[in-house]
Amino acid sequence: MSQSMEGQVRVRRSRLLLLTAFVGAGAGVAVAVVALRMSHGLAGFLVAMAALALSAVSLHASMRWWGHADEAVREAHKTGWYWGGSIGLGVAAGLLGLLFSLDPSVSLRQFALLPGDAGLIATGIALAIGLAFAGYLICWAGWWLFRGR
Repeated sequence: MSQSMEGQVRVRRSRLLLLTAFVGAGAGVAVAVVALRMSHGLAGFLVAMAALALSAVSLHASMRWWGHADEAVREAHKTGWYWGGSIGLGVAAGLLGLLFSLDPSVSLRQFALLPGDAGLIATGIALAIGLAFAGYLICWAGWWLFRGR
């Protein structure tokens, strides 16, 4: 494949990725707008819009950075996310399995980050993301220790 065709494929792939991110973000905003208008008013809506703008800017910056990163950096990040993220999510799944062994009368609300059922869900999501990120960091650092420059 010639370099010009390869460049065109890369541009198309980047545009598709960007379009997918914006459609997903738009769907999230639509749900957030409906939820925030029902209970929290303008302040919550503005915070959600600021978060959307920050997400879009960081996605664009990440894509530009990835395009300029060398092969070793890319491999370290891919290894970290694949192996470390997977192991971290596996630990989260193990914790989920442990929750099923608890007596139904045990309340987990004391561990919630926010009050109510939404707080319990947010705590679970944050825990899964945190464990995946911790696994990523460990594998990423290990990659550089064993294969670094």
